[in-house]
Amino acid sequence: MQEKFIFYYSAMKGGKTTRILQKIHDLEENGQSVLLIKPLVDTKGNDEIINRQNQTRKVDILLKPGERLLSEKHIKDIWYCNHILVDEAQFLEKEQIDELWEINKNINIPITCFGLKSNFQGALFEGSSHLIAKADEIIELDSNSLCPCGAPAKFNARLVNGIYTMSGEEIEIDGENHNISYTPLCGKCYFDKVYSKRMRKKTN
Repeated sequence: MQEKFIFYYSAMKGGKTTRILQKIHDLEENGQSVLLIKPLVDTKGNDEIINRQNQTRKVDILLKPGERLLSEKHIKDIWYCNHILVDEAQFLEKEQIDELWEINKNINIPITCFGLKSNFQGALFEGSSHLIAKADEIIELDSNSLCPCGAPAKFNARLVNGIYTMSGEEIEIDGENHNISYTPLCGKCYFDKVYSKRMRKKTN
């Protein structure tokens, strides 16, 4: 049976890392070995994944930009694991997503990726875009990510000094820059608070 390549996504604060920790527990409880990967660009937790309850797990591969998974450095760990899990998969590069897909299809290792679908500007991340193109299953998590209005959140809004913005570098990890924070918003609130303000600036 061909194992699946799966992408789970939600807005921020959707409980993705908690799902990963639970999945690791379930797999290891059944004697499965897990290889946990996250991109180096995600500096939160350094070489660990961490959820909002401060539960942690050390990462097996902290993947640098431009670093290859199908390399002498990593291939032994990949070959002998039973399952690969990836946190913050939206930050991976196209070539890294392609390698995960190749590992899944060629070596037949199940791979489950978790991440955001879109950035603070409402556009797909590079990693998410290629996961959507390559994954066997694309699943929106039934999460607890809620907009302040109470509706399910779909967008990830950036605030600089408490003001919503659509400007700036795509990747800014909250906590690194104390002026930057993020909040999940529903489509209506994102349109009203973020997108429509940019449109008004363009027409003025």
